[in-house]
Amino acid sequence: GGKVPEQYRQINDLATRLGDKLPGTTADYQNMMQMLIRQGMSAKAILGGLGEATAYLAVQLDMPKTAAAEFAAKLQDATRTTEGDMLKLMDTIQRTYYLGVDSGNMLAGFAKLSPALSILRTEGLAAAQALAPLLVMADQTSMSGETAGNAYRKSFQAGLNAKNVADGNKMLKGSGIKLDFVDKNGNFAGLDNLFAQLEKLKSIKSDTLRQSVLSNIFGDDAETLQVVTLMIEKGKAGYEDVAGKMQAQADLQARVNAQLGTLKSLWDATSGTFINLLAALGETIAPQVKALTEWLGSAAGAVRAWATENPRLSGTLMQIAGVVA
Repeated sequence: GGKVPEQYRQINDLATRLGDKLPGTTADYQNMMQMLIRQGMSAKAILGGLGEATAYLAVQLDMPKTAAAEFAAKLQDATRTTEGDMLKLMDTIQRTYYLGVDSGNMLAGFAKLSPALSILRTEGLAAAQALAPLLVMADQTSMSGETAGNAYRKSFQAGLNAKNVADGNKMLKGSGIKLDFVDKNGNFAGLDNLFAQLEKLKSIKSDTLRQSVLSNIFGDDAETLQVVTLMIEKGKAGYEDVAGKMQAQADLQARVNAQLGTLKSLWDATSGTFINLLAALGETIAPQVKALTEWLGSAAGAVRAWATENPRLSGTLMQIAGVVA
């Protein structure tokens, strides 16, 4: 019916407040809100904190505002996070970022891990928090996010291949080691169990036997064997160390508050506020400017019509104007 919903005004007001408070203009944050809407985020979620958290994330990751909005929305799809948990997801993202995983690798890693969420029997914020340390571990070995995510997915799926696991256990017969990656119902038994099973392989003295067992269970894919070897070497202790470093960091709000105190941020925010002031002043004379614009348009149209009807006279006047100029 040519009307906008009430939330439009509220979201616009939020964009204005962010433009006054954070580096960037109100227009930047209006475009960010538009991108969130285009990516399927509801107005309720945006007003409930998602809009502000995405703005904070853009500031912390030094991303264009619309790019941050698209990144956050796509990461929600990859991790299947509910709108209510998006604020905490933003916080997890920035903690992962400050351990070295850039936004591109993060999104690619979670996108490739997405099919494995059903195997892990978890999704959303819990999945993101559980898998983020794995991506950090892989990133520290210079693996790209896409490669690492794909390799972890394959390793989880390999643990469900009963035939290959049974063949691997046959090779381990007599060593006192038996690998089992599933629970009594035949489901993947989780990351804790995965680390516990891989830990057993450390006791094998023969490199040949260990490599043969790994290849038999996890295949010959170089990247998959790389992440499996990484999990064996780092173990659960290495995983928990990374998780502890993530937890020990400042949260998203604390980081933004600290950053807003810098001279650059204060100047950027003040510049945005000044632009908002000019816009507000411009709105007060908008009717007069519109009327003037319409008058100029009408005058130009009238002059054009006169010039068409009097080509010789108008041409002469233009020549005189050219000589005077």
